[in-house]
This record gives sequence, C-alpha cells and structure tokens, in this order.
Amino acid sequence: METVDLRYLSGAKSGKQPKDPRVVYRSGRLNPDLVQERNGIVTVHPIQVLFDIYRYYGRLEALVPLEHLRFHQRISQDALLDAIKSMLPRANGIRGFEKLVRWSGGTSQSPLETIGRDAVLRANIPEIEKIEFQVAFEYAGPFGEYCRAVVDMLINGWLVVELDGRLKYEGTYGAPTDVMLAELERQKQLQSLGLAVIRAGWRDVMGGKLIDDIRRILRADRKAA
Repeated sequence: METVDLRYLSGAKSGKQPKDPRVVYRSGRLNPDLVQERNGIVTVHPIQVLFDIYRYYGRLEALVPLEHLRFHQRISQDALLDAIKSMLPRANGIRGFEKLVRWSGGTSQSPLETIGRDAVLRANIPEIEKIEFQVAFEYAGPFGEYCRAVVDMLINGWLVVELDGRLKYEGTYGAPTDVMLAELERQKQLQSLGLAVIRAGWRDVMGGKLIDDIRRILRADRKAA
C-alpha cells in the first residue's frame, strides 16, 4: 500500500484524530518562504522536500531525486548548499544532508545510474585509480559513419561500466530488437578501442554482482601486469 506524507502548514501535530493508514502525518513548522500556492495548489520548495526525504526515509532514497534534480535542472552543489544554509532550519539531520549534497553528482540520468555510482564509490575498491562518469568516445561505424558513444562510467581509463535499466528494452527507445542490436554494435566498437565493457542491470547493482565483477577484472589486470 502506498502512503503519502502530510504536514500542517501551521506546524501543528496531527494529534489523536483518526488516521488514514495511507497517510503519514509529519510535524514541524515550515519556513513560509518555502511555501507557494499556484492555481490553488500548495507546493513546497524542492530543498525542503529533499531534506524531508533524507531524514524520514534515508540517504539513498534522497540521493536518487537529488541527482535527478542536479542533472535535469543543471543545479550545482554550491547552489544546493547555499539553499540549505539560507532556507532550512538547523534541525536534526541537517549535517548529514549537507554531506549527501557534497557526495552527489550531476551526471546521473536515471535512478540506476545514481545507485550504481553510489555503490561503486562506496565500495572503496583499492584497484580503482581513477573513475569518470558520462565519458564520450568517438569512432567510425560499420559504414564509416561518425559515431559518438557516451558511457556511464569509465574506470582507470579502460574499463567501461554500462548501467542498463529495463526501460531501455521495453520499447521506450524504439523496437527492443533494434535497440539491442545497436547496443551490441556499440559495445563491439568500444572494445575495438581497447576498452573492456561490463553491462549491469538492477539485479547486478542491488545484488552486488557489479562490484564483484569490477574487483575481479581489475585484479586480473593487475596480476597480468
């Protein structure tokens, strides 16, 4: 069952009134400057929403919309940190939220990319010397045409990590067969440039296989050297 978080604009507690099981009542006063009404609908500034997600649901749950906002709205860390200092109260959890903003990146285009990026960075794999995100490569296609591929993650300059969600193969980006063939051709061309490629989906990221694969490949490369 899905639930909705509600808070009184006055900051009053929900009291002992009957509660709808689909609703979670939150207490605490909102900064009036963060509340706007448009066409009869009351909205709250995104910085307050992100902070509430962080303190009520956790860092990863907040990191996904945070990085979505940073990428799609082109919002910098400094702008978010300034908003925290000027708009939010010094409430419990504010320091952790500031750390999360500093940790966040502005390159993740999907929830899977955010969670995959977070998992790799937090794994502290000693063999990783350098890691880059959304790196572009240029190459000639099968008919000599100019092609440009942007990979999700590049480790040590040669190990590519591609994070593929189910949406890519469900028809959103074209016929699934055509998308898959294009991806295979893209991977072939990247490998022709001397790059190794790991493809990872939700199960690979959440189950730890992505981290295991990165460790295995990097350790094998170190032994070969």
